[in-house]
Amino acid sequence: MMNFLSSDDRAIGEVPHTFYQIDYASANCGRIVPMSKRRIRFKFGYTNMTAIYDGLVGHDCRGEEHEVSIMWSLSSGKQSIEYDGKVIFVNVCDMTDGKMTHSWYDKEGHYLKVIIHSLSTSLKQTQDAEWRQYDLLVDGISYFCAPKIYQIGVFPNRNVESKQMGFAINKDHEPSEPKPTEVVDLLSFDDFPVTPTEQIKTVTPHASPHANNSILLPFCFIGNNAHQQNYTNYSYH
Repeated sequence: MMNFLSSDDRAIGEVPHTFYQIDYASANCGRIVPMSKRRIRFKFGYTNMTAIYDGLVGHDCRGEEHEVSIMWSLSSGKQSIEYDGKVIFVNVCDMTDGKMTHSWYDKEGHYLKVIIHSLSTSLKQTQDAEWRQYDLLVDGISYFCAPKIYQIGVFPNRNVESKQMGFAINKDHEPSEPKPTEVVDLLSFDDFPVTPTEQIKTVTPHASPHANNSILLPFCFIGNNAHQQNYTNYSYH
């Protein structure tokens, strides 16, 4: 069964965890001119989907594992592909051919395709962000887009149910982050309410008609019909 990603899925980096990366290596191994002969190796495995459904992740989800080895001699044009140690493809291409491709189905029905370029950069005027010199596609998904072993079953914290095309999703809830505690500055008085204080009225005595060095003391004389108040002037000399 083949499952291909849409362009939207590839753009946001979401892939179903049906297989995973183990190891990748490439080397120039020509005797006289090292770059005249290329060897590329891909190691990958098919995910144990039962373990994914059980909520397991990482090494606990490893399944059947395989290896693809490619050899291409640019000087002679010889090409060969081995799958799990067995030769499945042999060819002699033109010396000017700059691309090697081959596809097949394994015993489980997975579609595998090898794409190898002789040059390390694309010759197209418009560069493709997904272009790679060496690549292995498993059911239409690039080897380099697949999760590594420790990433199997670990999905982004977002609603991906509609993007995983029926594959298992680990729905273990992560603990919510605690809310930060509000810190009160005890040395600041800005937050305390300000109570308005009553203004003290200062009474200034009126200027006395007498000299500045005099003190007026009131004397009251109470008569029969009226209240009379006189001032006695005590002067300091």
